[in-house]
Amino acid sequence: MRMRDWDDHRLVLTLHRQGTLRASGDALGVTHTTIARRLAAIEAKEPTPLFTRLGRAYQATEYGLERVAVAKQMEALDHAATRLQRRSGDTLSGPLSLSIPQAVLQYLLLRDIGDFAQRYPHIELTIVGTDQLADLDRGDADVVIRGQANPPGHLVGRKICDVTTHHYAHRDYLDTTRPEDRKWIAADKQSDWIADSPFPDCPVGIIMPDIQSRFLALASGQGLSRAACFMAEPHPDLVRLDSRPGMPLYGLWVLTHPDLKASPKVKALMRAMTDALSRQKALIAA
Repeated sequence: MRMRDWDDHRLVLTLHRQGTLRASGDALGVTHTTIARRLAAIEAKEPTPLFTRLGRAYQATEYGLERVAVAKQMEALDHAATRLQRRSGDTLSGPLSLSIPQAVLQYLLLRDIGDFAQRYPHIELTIVGTDQLADLDRGDADVVIRGQANPPGHLVGRKICDVTTHHYAHRDYLDTTRPEDRKWIAADKQSDWIADSPFPDCPVGIIMPDIQSRFLALASGQGLSRAACFMAEPHPDLVRLDSRPGMPLYGLWVLTHPDLKASPKVKALMRAMTDALSRQKALIAA
């Protein structure tokens, strides 16, 4: 008997991706015992097992991988149907979501997003402030603002400009800190950009993977660091460590899925965000 229920296919696909019952349950919002029970019911209808168990880990069999391939096709069709549903209608109303990096949201676009919400009061705008890359194919968002060198080629939108970075310190840091005590604040221990800085021999003293925390530590005088120019240049207490031009890090893009490009509300949001960022290009690419 064939598995005809999309929920069954989704469970198989999720278990293949997550690898354990507990992780799959978390992903689907059910308990791991529910996953185990449903998997047993699914496999009872199949001519051969879909997974082999290695401790707590589940690995798809050869036949299971064939089922996973079918499930991926069904998932893609499900996402396409969802995009079609979200695109339908020709009014500036209804739900709309924007995925945007936290720093871009807080330092560049808060006011413009508020202006957009006032201009289109019937659009229910959801802002997902995250540094994770939203998957437009999976419907994670309707529009994304993304810092990336080369986004997927099938997406629709435009590159605003390059995001540049520079080496900064609090204006008092170099005067009040002995050369042998100067430290870098970095995302990890192996930060290649330090070698091209004005102080290549200073060690990493504080590791902070989070961009916002790293910037706050820089601004409070806890060390030297690299920062996006759009964050650091307006800060009254931060100064560049040398006079070289900013260093391009990646492109800043405003993108949507081609299935959504004709939606009036998607077009309105993309136009508003593109205009807002374009007005600030001199700061973003300083």
